Amino acid sequence: MATRTLLVVDDDPDVREIVALSLRTAGHVVLEAANAGEAIPLLRQHAEIELIFTDIVMPGTDGFRFADMAKAQRPDVRVLYTTGFADRVEAYHGAVHGPILAKPYRMGELLAAIDRVLTD
Repeated sequence: MATRTLLVVDDDPDVREIVALSLRTAGHVVLEAANAGEAIPLLRQHAEIELIFTDIVMPGTDGFRFADMAKAQRPDVRVLYTTGFADRVEAYHGAVHGPILAKPYRMGELLAAIDRVLTD
């Protein structure tokens, strides 16, 4: 697996930390943000970010709206969503820029999903 630069966005610091650590252990470069307000500047500052792994249900700007903002700035960046609230996802009628990985997931599932998104 090639080393990739990833942006992990999750409002839960424990989840974000575990995911980031696991992705770093797998050889990726990982930047972290708790919300869209932290993530957008990172996208501007780091052109090397290839993929955003974002939670959907977050306070303030949800993951779908954040991805809309990110894709407006960086059309080339890939998006992989995650959520533990599938019932809320179905209610959203906006653009979806990538697949959704349901929580809970195993790290192998996340790594495989990232590889699929980046090679499609």
